[in-house]
Amino acid sequence: MLELYADFNRPTDPNPPAQDIQAIFDAIASMGHLAVAEIGGNIVGSYAIYICPNLARGGKPFGVVENVIVSAAWRRKGVGRALMMHAQDSAKAAGCYKLTLCTRQDRPKNHRFYEACGFVGDKIGYQVRYMLHQHEI
Repeated sequence: MLELYADFNRPTDPNPPAQDIQAIFDAIASMGHLAVAEIGGNIVGSYAIYICPNLARGGKPFGVVENVIVSAAWRRKGVGRALMMHAQDSAKAAGCYKLTLCTRQDRPKNHRFYEACGFVGDKIGYQVRYMLHQHEI
């Protein structure tokens, strides 16, 4: 997974300390899961889904997808679509009333991809980002 993240086209984040990795996986599993696409024994794509409890919407939870990544060599070959369909199936199975994700505003190809997977871009997302590196803005 960490190799796939390093392959992503952005400044490379430092890996978590080795002694923390299992605890991080366990924490993710307590809220959702990581899913991977594997071809020929290699992880070529992944996403994380978090299932969030909710008092609104009749108490139905909602899902949040993060860290959607497909290796550059496997983009535009159906891997991302398969991952997003899996994410939607996972959210439905968890009883979620919606599944949401964010992507950069300046990436129209990503927008078209998510729309082709059934997502609707009718909301505006906001975030507060805390600096991890000096080069991050």
